[in-house]
Amino acid sequence: MPSRRQFVAAAGSALAALAGCVDGETDPVTAVPTTDRTVRSATETAAEPPETDRPTDTEAPTEDSLAEWSPAWTLETEFGHVLALTRDGTDLYATLSDDGSRSAIAAVDYAAERLRWRTAFEGDAVVTSFLEQGNARDKWGVGVRDGTLYVVTGNTDDYAWTALHALDPATGERRWSFRRERELTVAGVIGDTVVAGGREFFVPESTHDTPEEPLPTAVYGLDAASGSVRWTREFRGVTAGGTAASRVVVGEGDRVTGLDAEGHTLWSASTTDPRAVLAVGDGVVVAAADGEGSTLRAFGSDGKERWRDTRPVEEFLAVGDRLYALGDETVAYDADGDVRWQVDGYSQWPLLAPDGETLYARAAVRANAVDAFSIPGSGRRFRYETPSNNGWPAGATDEMVVAEAITPDLADFTSLYAVDGESGSPMAVYRPTDAVFDVAGVDETAYAAIGDRVVAFERPE
Repeated sequence: MPSRRQFVAAAGSALAALAGCVDGETDPVTAVPTTDRTVRSATETAAEPPETDRPTDTEAPTEDSLAEWSPAWTLETEFGHVLALTRDGTDLYATLSDDGSRSAIAAVDYAAERLRWRTAFEGDAVVTSFLEQGNARDKWGVGVRDGTLYVVTGNTDDYAWTALHALDPATGERRWSFRRERELTVAGVIGDTVVAGGREFFVPESTHDTPEEPLPTAVYGLDAASGSVRWTREFRGVTAGGTAASRVVVGEGDRVTGLDAEGHTLWSASTTDPRAVLAVGDGVVVAAADGEGSTLRAFGSDGKERWRDTRPVEEFLAVGDRLYALGDETVAYDADGDVRWQVDGYSQWPLLAPDGETLYARAAVRANAVDAFSIPGSGRRFRYETPSNNGWPAGATDEMVVAEAITPDLADFTSLYAVDGESGSPMAVYRPTDAVFDVAGVDETAYAAIGDRVVAFERPE
């Protein structure tokens, strides 16, 4: 779990490395019966799209043929780097960090082109996982649930502490803070209980040190109004967790366990190396490592297994009653486990458009392209290849995707491309003069975190 300071210091070298590689990258328990239901293969269930719906691949434009994408406005935050931009409906929040081990969360009033409020914290911003961020990659940022904004900060460079803060999203007023000498993360909120995890710090003696034994992890049930601890459960070697259907699901070692809102064990099942827990419909899907892919197992709220499937997939995104899995294949499952469509070819880094109708992903054929999949749809709509040997989807509005590509000869390492979200045609390009940390779309405007600024881009004419 890197801190903000570690990331900023390594940003240049990390991008340089990226340019040269491609990611291919206790209570009694009850036994969970294995379902007799067989999940059909993609070739049996995924119909070929009609000829008119087949995806098109847009050719990479020449750099001198693209119009310049001029910002609509730029907002100086006056608080160091803007590490992340998080959209919640039509609200936009910025995660900020200075060079003195301080961080802040700010609400961006984009209509007035100013910060509506800013709340500062002791400690660096910490990379953590929140539900419903619209992508499956860990990032600095906030999570908003039931009228409360949650953020984690801490001193992780010294393996000292982290703290979970609950704020009023309208004013930034701090309602409570929960601090532990552990790595905190947020699993979700069920009713009036915030579910948080706290893994014991591991202090390595060298870069490649790993724990000899699985690290203890506490799962906390916190009162959403006060932050007080209602209950605590101890696990060891937790690798995944989340909430679904008013239940807490914890993956550890070779087991996945379901808890109720009071922390009591409801069910447990053996599995291999759980890597993700996702709420799909009224149940939960657990992705467990299995060779070069994953075994997907769906459980109802009662712990009964509904379906399972094995695929060479590694990253996952849940959208309502659908599960999207990426890896050597891109696969769309419905809540019953049926494969609605499947596209061959390695993809990664899923990104959901604000309206929930398009899923973007980095296509790793040459690690330079952006794929667009219709939701629910019937597969890939288009592929945009950036004019670079390395590119990916950085952010999206309802009608536009912003592709970022490494272009060291043309900009300060990366360029931002405005791409039409329907056809995949490039429209304009922006050459930043500072590091691009994040991009988020609200309505028809894309907002980029560039250096210490929030930069607004409207759709090119």
